[in-house]
Amino acid sequence: MAQSIVNISHLSFGPSNKPILDNISLNVEAGHFMGIVGPNGAGKSTLINIIAGLVAPDGGHIDLMGECLTRFSRHRLLKQIGFLHQLHDHQPRLPMRVRDVVAMGLAQYATPWKRANDQQAIMDALALVDMAELANRDFRQLSGGQRQRVRLARALVKKPKLLLLDEPSAALDSVSQDRLFRLLRKLCDDTGMCAIMVEHDIAAISSHVDSVACLNRQIHHHAMKGENIPDDVWRAMYGEHIQIVAHDAGCIGCQPGTGAHKHG
Repeated sequence: MAQSIVNISHLSFGPSNKPILDNISLNVEAGHFMGIVGPNGAGKSTLINIIAGLVAPDGGHIDLMGECLTRFSRHRLLKQIGFLHQLHDHQPRLPMRVRDVVAMGLAQYATPWKRANDQQAIMDALALVDMAELANRDFRQLSGGQRQRVRLARALVKKPKLLLLDEPSAALDSVSQDRLFRLLRKLCDDTGMCAIMVEHDIAAISSHVDSVACLNRQIHHHAMKGENIPDDVWRAMYGEHIQIVAHDAGCIGCQPGTGAHKHG
């Protein structure tokens, strides 16, 4: 049995009369690639931030790598977590080389005298996202898609046991998105890394992930690969105004015999 990387029990966040997250329970093991989907305001980013130890829940319990996440264990556990934050629309102003941006993901970034052997790790992370040739380029000169790949390299540079991603395909074209999802799939398979990714489009991720958690304040369904997501789950997440979009019938969420996904 694979090691449990994230175990959440009855997690809640927000006021009791109108919680943002309510009674969330999940267990995600090493090597598992999970997608989280749901409408805007469903609490997806909040859940990712709580798992990362950046926000404290109002109730429930979280274990990371078999250890209880507390304010005392948080700093040590974060050394085993990579986090790609949601992309915000702003231009970087400080002159930094691409390799220096990636170095910020290292646990010993604040102690540069300990970083003598980290250059290879930085170049390896850049190679994973096809950005090694631009290691010495000014980060400000990159396109939005290139900057997003550098941010991913920063999240990967310490070879985390858990990688959290909040809409990582933002600013990427469809080819780059597919390459990203294939890379994450390979890392989970080859290294045992666990990845939890927030995405809006289930059709884009469903052929790559092991499971999809359907979130709107609560987890309405956790669908494993090959499993159909019932109509009432889609309605609970998105309301009655949903459309059916044709897609590969072998993917998570497809209706039997139709090859269709529901979208809001």
